[in-house]
Amino acid sequence: MALATVFWFATAAPAFAQQMGIIATVNSAPISEYDLRARLELVMAMSGLPRNRQTVQQLAPKVVDTLIEEELKRQEAEALGIEVSQEEVQSAVRRFEQARNMPAGAMLEMLKTMNLSEEVLYQQIRADLSWRDALRRRFRALTQVSDEEIDEELARMEAEKGKPVALLSEIFLPVDQPDKEQEVRAVANRIISELKNGAPFQTMATTFSQSPTAAVGGDLGWVSVGTLAPEAGRALAAMKTGDYSKPIRSRDGFSVYWLRDQRVSQGATGPAADPQIELQQVTIPVKDVSPTSGAENELDLAKRLRLRANNCQDMADMPRTVAGGLTADRLKLRLSQLSPLVKESIKDLPDGKPSEVIKVPGAYMLFMVCERVAENSEEIVRAQVRRRLIDARLDLAARQFMRDLRRNAFIERR
Repeated sequence: MALATVFWFATAAPAFAQQMGIIATVNSAPISEYDLRARLELVMAMSGLPRNRQTVQQLAPKVVDTLIEEELKRQEAEALGIEVSQEEVQSAVRRFEQARNMPAGAMLEMLKTMNLSEEVLYQQIRADLSWRDALRRRFRALTQVSDEEIDEELARMEAEKGKPVALLSEIFLPVDQPDKEQEVRAVANRIISELKNGAPFQTMATTFSQSPTAAVGGDLGWVSVGTLAPEAGRALAAMKTGDYSKPIRSRDGFSVYWLRDQRVSQGATGPAADPQIELQQVTIPVKDVSPTSGAENELDLAKRLRLRANNCQDMADMPRTVAGGLTADRLKLRLSQLSPLVKESIKDLPDGKPSEVIKVPGAYMLFMVCERVAENSEEIVRAQVRRRLIDARLDLAARQFMRDLRRNAFIERR
């Protein structure tokens, strides 16, 4: 399909777009022009990329590849008899919103304003959930981590004590076919350009990254620089805190890193391994979510509310005392479960003090830490190591398995 046609159809009415043709088949299963158009609209809206011909030209090939992979995931799950319930999908939507600091229901409301069906989002979520279950079923042995393996990893971490570590986030773009390398590199460079222009890294990661860390905004946590691939280590050595790397080529694709912080390793245990946070949040919805909306009234309200927030109870009471459709939630969760955006906003925030006003899709938000429970037990550290080892194994297996599925599938692009 000509890219000019893609751009025209990306601005077409949904009812007409649904009448359009097929752009690819995967083992005879069709992917339609409407599928492409709808996903392009969603990607541009979530990433903040400008909605123009250049964006469509760069994104369309990548989005087609993503739709092909999602169809392969769906077919693999179907072959294994895996079904994803509507309750699982809705729970995933809520996690999707929370990871982006969006109020409940904001994603579906955004789709409505874009004249897109909720199935545009649900299709992507079903593919990811069913693929996760398929991997665990196919590679069940990889999820078994022995105490000896955990001990070895803890010993390695302790040996890194005193050496540099980096707080990293990543966006990983696979290169599944050699002739796609320049195309993927161009997408990576475009992502970096948008990041430098202010696009949130978390949003770009969840939109584009094909790594499991995409689910948490690309957050890799603290990583020993010495354990990274040589090309990544060299790139980080030349970076300052807050910098984005250039696209770094590895065997499987390109990675873009965000160096969020640096320090010296404190070994296997270090300070509070993963403290529990009691967090109060207030959401001020923005009525007009169009790109041209400045939402000055809502921003002014958020700033005034921040000045009134003296404690967590004050914030919890705001929806009952202030008009504007506010919502307030009290959350208890581990620090590792917070999105990078929230982590950054509360990093140096004293307990009982409101954060700065944070802009998220469809709303402004305020946060306040009510309590931090610092724990550093051996069980917590070992559980973290176990989870990290399993994720790394499944990530490697997933990439190889997807290459095999693509190689063995009959894929026709039209």
